[in-house]
Amino acid sequence: MGVSEMMMELHVINRKTGRLVRAFALGDAAELLIGRDEACDICLNAPSVSREHCLIEEVDGDLHVRDLDSAGGTHCGGKKIEDVRIEHGLEIEVGPATLRFIED
Repeated sequence: MGVSEMMMELHVINRKTGRLVRAFALGDAAELLIGRDEACDICLNAPSVSREHCLIEEVDGDLHVRDLDSAGGTHCGGKKIEDVRIEHGLEIEVGPATLRFIED
């Protein structure tokens, strides 16, 4: 199923408290930049987050999270990742946040 048929939501969760900080609908933009810089589409204001940390992008009809050579790394299941395909329930750790992807 391609991105255009898929309704996916990104939940940004504070890892310390487990609370939802923000929710974003995915699929409208070709890519979303995540980082500490205020110009990013999703700004995570924490020293452990690089200015441009990772990117959500469409690759061959699927959504992917790609690390942008961040200093602290982008992690999935405790392992550092460079690129991972997004599917329902995927959780990515970026600094103090968990990015949880929920299919709507």
